Amino acid sequence: MKKRRRPVLRNSADYERAENSSRPLAEVIQHFLRVSRMQGKLDEVEVREAWREVFGTPVENRTRKLHLQKDGTLLCMLDSGPLKEEFQHGKQDIVDRLNEHLGRPVVRQVRIL
Repeated sequence: MKKRRRPVLRNSADYERAENSSRPLAEVIQHFLRVSRMQGKLDEVEVREAWREVFGTPVENRTRKLHLQKDGTLLCMLDSGPLKEEFQHGKQDIVDRLNEHLGRPVVRQVRIL
């Protein structure tokens, strides 16, 4: 017996038209976050928590601003010259460490300000 594939649901109208109205809760929540445009804000909160956990309190205390743009660019404003210099040279390492901690690719690049 051939298993039916579920259709890809891109908007709320697709959910209403779907033949099988029972969907996993995680899928419904993910759809709601995409439609309501809250996923970006949640990603930013997760990145801020990951920043603290990955780099520690001393780096967090030297971080003035941390903002995740829609395209996955992390803007990081630091108030320490030596720390800025060190982070400028390790941008890809920062991206890799944050994404590894988050378990998914959220940050695509880092800009040190």
